[in-house]
Amino acid sequence: MTAHVHALAPPRPRPAALALAGLAGAGAVLFQDWRMVAGASALAVGAALVRFPFAGLLCTVALLFVGTPSLKISHAPGVVTQVVPAMLLVPPLLLGFLAAAARDGPRPAPMRREHLTPLAPFVLAVVSLHLCGLAWAPHANFALGQVATVCFDAVFFWMLVAAVSDARRLRALCFAVVVSAVLVCATMVCGALYDWAGTRHLATGIALNFELFSEARWGRIGGLCSANQSGGFLVFAAFVTLGLAGLYRRLARVLLWLLALVFLTFVVVSGSRGAILAFCGAAGAFLVFHEPSRRRLLSRSTLLALALGLAILAGKPSFIDRMLVGFGYSGPLLFSEKKKTESSSNVSGSGARFRMWKQALSVMADRPELLVLGLGPGGFIWHTREPEVHSLWLAFFFDLGIVGGLAGLLGLAVLAASVVSALRRAPPGPARTLFIAVTVASLAEIGLHSLIDHDLTSPVSRFAWLYVAVLAAGLRVVRNAPENAARPLGENAHETPATPDAGRPLPAGGPGRLVAVPLPGPAGPGTAGGPGPAAGRP
Repeated sequence: MTAHVHALAPPRPRPAALALAGLAGAGAVLFQDWRMVAGASALAVGAALVRFPFAGLLCTVALLFVGTPSLKISHAPGVVTQVVPAMLLVPPLLLGFLAAAARDGPRPAPMRREHLTPLAPFVLAVVSLHLCGLAWAPHANFALGQVATVCFDAVFFWMLVAAVSDARRLRALCFAVVVSAVLVCATMVCGALYDWAGTRHLATGIALNFELFSEARWGRIGGLCSANQSGGFLVFAAFVTLGLAGLYRRLARVLLWLLALVFLTFVVVSGSRGAILAFCGAAGAFLVFHEPSRRRLLSRSTLLALALGLAILAGKPSFIDRMLVGFGYSGPLLFSEKKKTESSSNVSGSGARFRMWKQALSVMADRPELLVLGLGPGGFIWHTREPEVHSLWLAFFFDLGIVGGLAGLLGLAVLAASVVSALRRAPPGPARTLFIAVTVASLAEIGLHSLIDHDLTSPVSRFAWLYVAVLAAGLRVVRNAPENAARPLGENAHETPATPDAGRPLPAGGPGRLVAVPLPGPAGPGTAGGPGPAAGRP
């Protein structure tokens, strides 16, 4: 019987990983043609993702910023369908999660409310509206590419929310974001030093493209994705890093704080004005609404201003000129080598955005039905020849008309109400600490930066969907806290805390180990003589 059980047990992770790596190595040795090597490596990577879906999902998060190399399919001058590496990882990941669910057997009530995100109807509505929008899109093949991008984003969203089910996995997700931000900074350094670019044509209108978003080629530094998206992603990662720092003490906390400052410095290096304004707005909102920080508002504000000033001076003093030009300044530049502004050319900043939005609105005004239906998936890009809408919330209107705009506002309202409710009821612990950090980071990117950047259907939409998915995953974790820990904060204020440290964010026993702190209240089932589920153990 024992032998039979061992025979049915799945292979252990380490031997399986070594076998997959050996398969890729054998392909590289036996097949001299690069296409055969790429095919063997793709099979090995796909098998690894199927075998270890959650680890593969974290790797996908860490590589989501990679926008090049990419497969570009040209439909018209300035209009391309772009396939980035992260999109190719989703099918085997989905297969891996489905296989894991089948192997584990049916679980009780999988469609219960606590297992779903409040955004489930919103996501389904967005995908359905884009499928309907294919009927009036200006270019069928390009619209199909945009809908495929939306479907990729939606599937990635569902997998991330479904996979992150507890505080331990939420912490792992946050560390994946931090690792990704480190890689972004590294590629930005390469973009400052080198100017790499290359194209391999595979067929008519289809090419495999690689280029760094470098200072020499673009005038701004983004690394392996655009400067605006790099800056926004680093803002999000900076707040997540500060949340992780709240779970540790001493050296680990100091290192995470320094890492957050490094991310902020590289935000300045990217030259993204929207990202830095979003950081300031979200940090200010946190200081105002977070009561423990409100008492130290002056000192924290001074510290924030000092950190931001150091980041600008260390990263890019000319960023001050860029901020001034972006808001209409036309005088002599103060910190740049060239002393003449180019604000009148409308090639960047608010002027460029108003120009492209006005151009799309003029197309919709000529056909009043498009005000209701929208331009269709990718219609904005088709008519303006711009790479994106440069506003997530306007993208709902331009793609899907008034109906889509209302759907976007409704989704935002549901998300905001759910987050506020969760913040009020979440018990102290690591999950709440990380959820606060993710909420502030999402406020910066979804609530502020998305007003003038991001998109809904172009390849850069994966960033906005990632921010929403991380927030929804954190929301699911704090909502699914045990019943005796899900009461509003302050309900047990009359009880004597179990320890002097009760109610504080989870401290650490060292850089590599977290120590749970018992909270006031009765012990949960299976915890005789110890703290209940509210102890916040990840």
